[in-house]
Amino acid sequence: MKPLKESYKKDKFLHHAYLVRGEREFALPALTGFFEQELDIAIKGNPDLVILEYDTFGIDDGRFLKTLESHKSAGGKKKIFVIVSNFFTHEAQNALLKIFEDPKPDTHFFIISSNPETLLPTLKSRLYQISIESGVEGNKDVINFALEFLAMSPQGRLEAPFIKELIEEKNKQKAIVFADSITEIIYGLLKKELPARALLFEEILMCRGYLKDRSASLKLILEHLSLILPQIKK
Repeated sequence: MKPLKESYKKDKFLHHAYLVRGEREFALPALTGFFEQELDIAIKGNPDLVILEYDTFGIDDGRFLKTLESHKSAGGKKKIFVIVSNFFTHEAQNALLKIFEDPKPDTHFFIISSNPETLLPTLKSRLYQISIESGVEGNKDVINFALEFLAMSPQGRLEAPFIKELIEEKNKQKAIVFADSITEIIYGLLKKELPARALLFEEILMCRGYLKDRSASLKLILEHLSLILPQIKK
């Protein structure tokens, strides 16, 4: 977020479309804070600030966004669209690409995703990329373990010290980073196996959603991931 603030303070210029890498819990408040403090945009009750959240952003969502974009600004100033999702279908990404290829004046888009690696290179090339750190310590350790985790047998995963530690600490935020790391790795290793990869993403996203539920059992969620994910060696 710091580069975005510094760039705007210097040039007073806002790019047409941004890709914000980060967790929703941290990225969205940071982004709305930037709108409020730097752009002087009201957050509550503002029809020109549209925040859309999805588990999976599909083609119908892309068409809906196109319809919203076609409407004139209610206040005659900037229109801001924030799309929060960790998975975008191929068709939806092509729809977004068409929107970003023909930018309208004073209309700006911000895509928040913790898995930007899953986006098409052609789409990412249209986006100014920034990162908002989650503040979770040891992210590199989590990513490294995710690689080890996928190479293990289901039984080995259940007995792994890292998993036992997560369960004992009840650290759901760290578990979300772990789930996102697994998604990135699977995306890279199963590039040619699109149907299988899509099914795995659905399972991981479902588990990720449960991790945000205070009443959900972290132990059961991690055990489910341990059992359903295939053994993948790099």
